[in-house]
Amino acid sequence: MKTETAQIRTKVDPVEPQLTLVPKSGYAEMWELAAEGIYLYKGNGTYYYRPLLPNRKRTYRSLRTKNLKFAKERYQNLCSHNGHVAENKLKVGEILDRYEEDGYLDENLENRPAGTEAEEKRHCLTLRKFWTEIRFQEVSDPNCDSYFLWRKRPENLKQGNGRRTTDRELNTLNNAFKYAKRLGLIRVNPLADRPRYQKSTSVKHCREFCPRNADELHEAAALLFQHQHSVVLGFQLLAESYSGLRTQEVLKWGEDNFGTTTPDAKNLYVWRLKGRHHNNPYCSNHEGLQALLKAHAAWKKEYFPGSPWFFPSHCGGPVGKGALAHALRRLHKTGKLKRKLTSHGAGRGFYVLVRRSQGATDEAIAFEIGHSSNGACIKSTYGGIPDNWRNGGGPHLSWLPLKADLAWNTIPASKERVAEGSKP
Repeated sequence: MKTETAQIRTKVDPVEPQLTLVPKSGYAEMWELAAEGIYLYKGNGTYYYRPLLPNRKRTYRSLRTKNLKFAKERYQNLCSHNGHVAENKLKVGEILDRYEEDGYLDENLENRPAGTEAEEKRHCLTLRKFWTEIRFQEVSDPNCDSYFLWRKRPENLKQGNGRRTTDRELNTLNNAFKYAKRLGLIRVNPLADRPRYQKSTSVKHCREFCPRNADELHEAAALLFQHQHSVVLGFQLLAESYSGLRTQEVLKWGEDNFGTTTPDAKNLYVWRLKGRHHNNPYCSNHEGLQALLKAHAAWKKEYFPGSPWFFPSHCGGPVGKGALAHALRRLHKTGKLKRKLTSHGAGRGFYVLVRRSQGATDEAIAFEIGHSSNGACIKSTYGGIPDNWRNGGGPHLSWLPLKADLAWNTIPASKERVAEGSKP
């Protein structure tokens, strides 16, 4: 009969832990570690465990038994059903609180780039409106579907259909869960295999917004050179196209030794984002880039002789990282730019196009632009190419225009020279 009773008592159903008021004591001796994760309070002989809460503190919660065997069974049962024992009371809002409080750290517990951190912060503000009161254990694919339906309501959406927006915001929530898992707050990330709402077939890659050749590139740059205030953006556009650098990378020129040539003048020192600076801190100083640097030096000497910035703004200081993208959109919207071009497409997209046409392999191009993907990212981002291009049978596109005039030759002559230290 005793054996039967013991068998019945060992079948402990998972229960929600109850917060129990523990008698206060001024002596540490009142507590004893009875087993891994289990503590005996000598004052009443009851066993407790100490779950970690989102506020980085631990609390005592009773296992409601004075039998160590049953305490171990209940503790293991709670862990197997709930992961860490505080999960069943954890809300998504608390996970977002911790993620924001610690500065939106990545999976390596390092700070994210300033732009990415700003996006994470903005996404968290939106996520809180829907997810704050949802318990962590209730997070599921249907919750994501409900969030998508909520997100695409007219009052919650400024533009687009909400699909790409939802994917990006759920990615931020996924980042918060990954961080909570790293801290030990949760054991499983419920969004690791979350649904996606933006179809891959509807995504437009930057190769669709890339100049077809150097003539089209210089014609687009010439539109920027027509106005005194946007001349600097024309130089920035060509610098991105000839170096394969991102906007923020090319705007580093002028700092330290970035944008200057190596002693043999065959390469330029450059800086790269996303921790890829160590992959390849150089770019080739080919004929197109040489001509560009020469024209840029002459322009800067005449109009901004005292500016320490490589791309000086007429407002003072350097140009903003979004200025070129805004200018290209404005030109296309007004009909001056016949085909839509983007900063990334006309920059890195053009660089990849020219190098492929010259017979360079995707693996070599990946190294040139600082990727460590051995060409896989080039294929997925810029698509395929004809087989004859891989065998040296490509069109061998030139860096400089064959028919159109060099863009910097179209800069209107100015009667007023910008004085040193003043704004044009």
